[in-house]
Amino acid sequence: MGSFMAKQKKSYDLEISIGDELTKETMMGVVERAAKATGLYISHIGGYSRVKYPNSVHWHFKRHKKEPGLIDATFWEEGAKFWLVVRNNEPEWVHETAPLLLKTLKEDLAGL
Repeated sequence: MGSFMAKQKKSYDLEISIGDELTKETMMGVVERAAKATGLYISHIGGYSRVKYPNSVHWHFKRHKKEPGLIDATFWEEGAKFWLVVRNNEPEWVHETAPLLLKTLKEDLAGL
């Protein structure tokens, strides 16, 4: 009998509770300000899983162009959902910076 190992998740989510009055336009501004305040830049803006999250906006945050690693964020207006995704195999800076980004986003959203 072989031992069974539970499959480890490849990433973890940092979710922010948001109200359903937040629009895509508002979130774009919030995300841009938070990236700047955290010393990150947005390397990609696109959609995310059009089937599961139609009309969602998806961002990639990086520190430096040539540096490996990134933080993902997704905003889904219809579901009033906003979250960051951090992959476990990302470099240390990602794991250190994601909570700061999360805190900055929460503070900005609280001030709206």
